[in-house]
Amino acid sequence: MTVSYHWKCGVEKHECSVCLDSICNIPIDGKEPPHSWKHKDVITLTPKCNHLMHQDCVRNWHRHCLKLANRDVHFKYAPTCPVCKTAITEGDPANKKVVGVLWDCEKAETQDPTPSVMETPANETTLTLADGMELMDEAVKSHNFPAMWQLKSRYRFTLSPAQLKKVLGDALPELFNLNVSSPVDHKTRLALDLMTYDDASCRVVSDFFLEVLKIKGNRNRGVVKRLIDSKILSENVLKQAFNFHVAKGNFDQAKAMKEQYGFSLNGSELQEQLLKAYQAKTGIPDLESILSLHDKHNTACKEILSEILKTVAEQPKEYSAEIHDQYSDGFFVNYMNFINTLLYHGVKNQSAVNAAMTNAVSTLCNIGLDWASQLRNNHRATMDPEKLNVAIGKVIDQNQLHLVDKLLPLFATDQEAKAANIMILDKLVGKPDQYYQERLRDFKTVCYNRLKSSGCWSQQAVDALIKRAVEDKDTHWAIELNCKYDAFLDADMFKYQILNEVVHLKEHRYQDPRKLDDFNSCLLFAKRDNPDLPGALERAVFEIQNMDEFPLKQDILNKLRIFFNAR
Repeated sequence: MTVSYHWKCGVEKHECSVCLDSICNIPIDGKEPPHSWKHKDVITLTPKCNHLMHQDCVRNWHRHCLKLANRDVHFKYAPTCPVCKTAITEGDPANKKVVGVLWDCEKAETQDPTPSVMETPANETTLTLADGMELMDEAVKSHNFPAMWQLKSRYRFTLSPAQLKKVLGDALPELFNLNVSSPVDHKTRLALDLMTYDDASCRVVSDFFLEVLKIKGNRNRGVVKRLIDSKILSENVLKQAFNFHVAKGNFDQAKAMKEQYGFSLNGSELQEQLLKAYQAKTGIPDLESILSLHDKHNTACKEILSEILKTVAEQPKEYSAEIHDQYSDGFFVNYMNFINTLLYHGVKNQSAVNAAMTNAVSTLCNIGLDWASQLRNNHRATMDPEKLNVAIGKVIDQNQLHLVDKLLPLFATDQEAKAANIMILDKLVGKPDQYYQERLRDFKTVCYNRLKSSGCWSQQAVDALIKRAVEDKDTHWAIELNCKYDAFLDADMFKYQILNEVVHLKEHRYQDPRKLDDFNSCLLFAKRDNPDLPGALERAVFEIQNMDEFPLKQDILNKLRIFFNAR
C-alpha cells in the first residue's frame, strides 16, 4: 500500500520538510555548523499548510520534479509543496518568505492526504533504470527526501548500498549541541523504508548502528530501538546493542532484548553492573532489573552472585565510621537494600549473612537491629556472642536502654542469652547513683523486663535492686523483688534503713501506729539467716534507745525485739 510522504517524514517544528534537518543559523562552539545547518533562508510555501523549508531545499525539490517530467512523459509537472502536495501558484502573494530562525512557528496541521499522482505507482513510464538511478543519486546528494520517497513509491527505485551509506552517514551530525537537535530518527526511519534488503545493505545498517552506539549521551535511544526492531542487525551486533543498553542503564530495553533474543549477562558483566549499582546507590529497582538480565540456571553466575554478596557484606567493618553513622550519605540503607535484594533473589552465602548481621548490630539503632533480627529469623544468621555483649555494653553506656530488648533475642542459644541477661543486670546495678537517677524510668523498665522474661539473675543484682528500691521508697517494687526474686538488704543497709525510718517518725511526732507501715516493710527485706544481722539489730536498738522520747518509740523497740526473737 502506498503511503504519502506527508505521513512518513514525521517532521517536527523547526525542521525542514525536505532535508529533515533543524532550521538553525547559530554557529556551534564558534565553528560553522555542518552542511544541513548552514544559514539558509526559510520559507513557507502556502498559507494552507505552512510547512517550513530551506529555500535551497525547495529549489532542489522543484529541480528534481522538472528533470523527472523531462524524462517521463507521463509525469506532468506542477509546483507543489513536497510534503502535502498542495498546489502552488507562481507569484501567489500568499507565499511567505521567512528570514532567520522561526522558533515561534507552529508545525503544519494538515491532514494526511491520499498519495498524489506523484507518489502512486506509475501504470506507464518512460523512465529508464539509468535515469532513475541518476535521479536517486542526485536526491541523496542534495538530501532531498521527498524526491527519494517519490522514486520509491512511484517507480520502485530503492537506495543502493552506497546511497544508503551516504544517507545514514549524513544523518549523524558531526557536532551535538543542546540548542540543536538532529532528527536522526526521522532520517533513519525513511532510510530503512527506502533501502534494498540485500546483504550489502544490511551490513551498511549494522555498521551505522555501531556508529550510533558510539555517540555519547542518550539522545540516540530512539534510533537504537528503531534499528533493533528492524530485524536487520546480525546477532553479533544485537549483542552489542544489548551491552549498550546495559551500559547506559536502559535495563527495560535490555530485558526486552533478553526475552526476544535470549541475551543475558555473563558472570563478569553481572558482577560489574551490580557493584556499579551498589557504589552509585541507584536503589532496589535498578538492582532488580540487573538481576533479571542473567541466566538464573548458570552455575558461574550463581557463584559470582554468592561472591558479590560476601564482598559487599564484609566490606565495612563492624563499628567502623561508615556503618556506625548509618544515616550518613545513605550508606547503611544502601548496604541493607543491596544485601536484601540479593537474598530475595535466592543468593546464598552464610558467612556473608553472618557478616551482615554483625554490621547491622554495630549500628546500634532501631533500623539496624530490626534488620539483624530479620537476618536471624529468615536466613539463620548468627554472630559472635562476645560481639553482642560488646554491643549491649555500648547501648547501656550510651543511654540507649530501649535497645537492650532488641539485642537479647539475637543470641544463638538460650545459654548465651541467659549469660547476657545476668551481665546486663550486673552492669546496670553497678552504675553510679547519678546514672541511676538520670535514667530511673528506663533503668527500672529494663531490669523489670529482664527479671520477668529471663528467669535468671545473680543474687548480687537483685539485692542491689532492692536496696535502690528501698532508698527510693518504691515499696511495691521492693516487695516484688523480695517475694519473687528473694532479694534482701544486707545487714548494714538494713540497719541504715531502719534508723532512717525511725528518724522520720520521730521528727514528725507521729502517734498513729499505721504510720509504721514503711518501718514494718523494712523488716521484710532482711534475710533472717544472715550472720551479720544480729549485730546490726543490736546496734540499731542501742541507737534507738538513746534517742529522745517520741510517741512510737516503744512500739518500734517491741517490734524489733519480736523480729529478733523470731529469727
